[in-house]
Amino acid sequence: MHNEEPMTQERREAFWRTFGWSPDLPEDQRKKIEEYWSDPEIEEAEALGF
Repeated sequence: MHNEEPMTQERREAFWRTFGWSPDLPEDQRKKIEEYWSDPEIEEAEALGF
């Protein structure tokens, strides 16, 4: 299943939250999640059912 929705900040944040992301995390922890899960990685994970 492929998500045809455009990548939005809301979609990114919803995905990141599944890995513990929140706006209240310390910046270094937040950035680590954001940098690891870039748009292509998010799309690939979603395609695999995550």
